[in-house]
Amino acid sequence: MKSDMLPLLRSCRGLNQAEMAFYMGVPQARLSDIETGRVELSKHYENKLWLAIQRLQVSSNELQSIAELVQNAKKLKGGIDYGKL
Repeated sequence: MKSDMLPLLRSCRGLNQAEMAFYMGVPQARLSDIETGRVELSKHYENKLWLAIQRLQVSSNELQSIAELVQNAKKLKGGIDYGKL
């Protein structure tokens, strides 16, 4: 799991940062820092993310699709506009 997948994962589940942070057990500000790259997705936060993924019952197929979308978006100029999702 990479931090650049987080906004799309949230969007797919219809969650805002505060809601996703709740599932992860972290403050919303920390999730924002992770999503923007100000804080690295360390093993500690990655474990919390996996906990949220389990709680939200995100399937491995969903995660694979999100990873592919993020990878393809990087090939496009400008990436993904998460505000339009």
